[in-house]
Amino acid sequence: MSREKFYFLPEDAPPTFSRDESLGKLPLPKLEESLERYYRNLLPFGDKDELENSRKTIDEFKNGIGKKLHKMLEDKASKERNWVERYWEDFAYHELRFPLSPFCIMAQPLIVESVGVEESRSNRLKASAVIAYHSGKFWELIRKERLRPPTNPDGSVTFSSNLYRRLYNTCRVPGETMDRVDEYFKTESEGECPSIAIVVSKGRVFYFDFIVNGSTISPQEFLYIFSLIRDRVDNEDSEKGIPILTGDERTSWAKNRNYLKELSKDNEEYLKIIESAAMTFCMEDEEPVNYSDTSYYTLCGDYHSRWLDKASSMISFRNGKFGCIGEHSAYDGTISIAFSTYILLSLMEEPEPDWTEDPKLKIIPKEATFQLDDKLRSEIVRVEQFLDGIKTSITVVCHQYEKYGKKFMKEQKIHPDCYVQMALQLAYYKMHGKLAPTYETATMRVYYHGRTETVRSCSIEVKDWLDKWFDDKSTSAENSKFFREAANSQHRLMNEARTGKGFDRHLFALWCLAYENKMEIPQFYSDPLYSKSGGGGNFVLSTSTLGYTINVGFVAPMVLDGYGVFYSMLDDSVWIIITAYRDSEVTSAKKFLDAFESSMQEIKDVLENASQSKL
Repeated sequence: MSREKFYFLPEDAPPTFSRDESLGKLPLPKLEESLERYYRNLLPFGDKDELENSRKTIDEFKNGIGKKLHKMLEDKASKERNWVERYWEDFAYHELRFPLSPFCIMAQPLIVESVGVEESRSNRLKASAVIAYHSGKFWELIRKERLRPPTNPDGSVTFSSNLYRRLYNTCRVPGETMDRVDEYFKTESEGECPSIAIVVSKGRVFYFDFIVNGSTISPQEFLYIFSLIRDRVDNEDSEKGIPILTGDERTSWAKNRNYLKELSKDNEEYLKIIESAAMTFCMEDEEPVNYSDTSYYTLCGDYHSRWLDKASSMISFRNGKFGCIGEHSAYDGTISIAFSTYILLSLMEEPEPDWTEDPKLKIIPKEATFQLDDKLRSEIVRVEQFLDGIKTSITVVCHQYEKYGKKFMKEQKIHPDCYVQMALQLAYYKMHGKLAPTYETATMRVYYHGRTETVRSCSIEVKDWLDKWFDDKSTSAENSKFFREAANSQHRLMNEARTGKGFDRHLFALWCLAYENKMEIPQFYSDPLYSKSGGGGNFVLSTSTLGYTINVGFVAPMVLDGYGVFYSMLDDSVWIIITAYRDSEVTSAKKFLDAFESSMQEIKDVLENASQSKL
């Protein structure tokens, strides 16, 4: 895997974003087709009476209010190229009032030692400087539109590049009832764009321009700036500042942000500099011991050293470990993984800078010295106490399963993602003795401004397979057969979702239409099996594959008694991150990892035994 092959466009290729306007509009399924797919997903979760009641509710919805709402959605789809885009941002993200961390942001450990970078206190600022340099180069690549657009594995289908616009120069702005995303990024052909980097540390915010004479400053120059900042925050007395307020519940932060702006013109100007800034670096004093620790502290670290509204931030820990966070409403995990993979490839392919070389420019960073009053100081103390109470609410386990990987899965002629999804189903069933309504992300970026669709992995085929698996009379051949049927069903569901034949975004948009137009929410959404099967954000397993690199991002579980499970598959291993809520009395991230590992071994044993029995 080379950086040039995956990230750089040939000189004669059209610009990065030129293809986006030619992408097809998001297809709108027929109502009856979505409802039939939905009903089929209910089958593993309901008994005879529950399913009969759901069938009745579905038919009433299809022939009544659902028909009217679908007609309204058809009208919307005739005027918009992506009928769910605004609804998804507004009602799946921006209307939520939860604190962004740990509940709403994406996080990822950046395993720099995997590409030969020393993780130590002494190397911390040097590694930070090199990462900042490569991040600046990635910003340039997007701004010049020479970033290769994403494609499917064989390169035959080009996906939307639109969400790359939000990786830099983007900020989620709190509102008292609904947030919004403000975008300041522009390509070179579109005009000027802020080229400011900010550094947040111990409640203070520093800023500087990282583009000089049209190019990113050198690693040596970044190191000079970072060293100055660290010297100041480590040796100067300073009161706790504004950054921690970004971690508050959204309505409270919106009110405090408005008050902050009204307090002085300088405050308003500092907010504009921070919110429009291209890059964000967070320098923290935690020293994670391992990659589970790194994952946890990336998600819930020092809130005095975060500006959580920013679309993306790089976290630098005191002992030389690193992490990345992303604001999820701005873009999806595929963008985060593409960025972090670029960083790791750059660290691997480019030589170590000559640190004996003095910086040609000795840039002095400026500080955003917000004016505070007693009200804001009191709010800082309140939010600090509030966040101390919630930052420990998530447990995180990051692990590399090393007994086998996608090479064996492919030899068995099973898609690796489907294979791992089945292992998750088995792990949950072994641990909890029941089925788990499961969300897996399917990309919709083949369509105009496409984002995601839901694949409900716990199908009736999964139920049939697990029933057979735990039948003492079942043979390895039978278990293998049912396992393959369940995995193949998952593959079919994924392909349907990716081609516009999912149903969750469709049902979600119909709900949004009723809600937005102040109509009574249809009884359909109150059916017990609607939530029992995962509808309304009630998925017990929230999962996603992050591809085939060492990089794995993650989020918190959707529900209190649920798990977040995120993974990537290498030839001989599977990287997996599992999240759970500490307050849950039934879940355990560590025990789920144990169940996953034993499930992976059991499946391999059954498949190999079944193959031998055919000989």
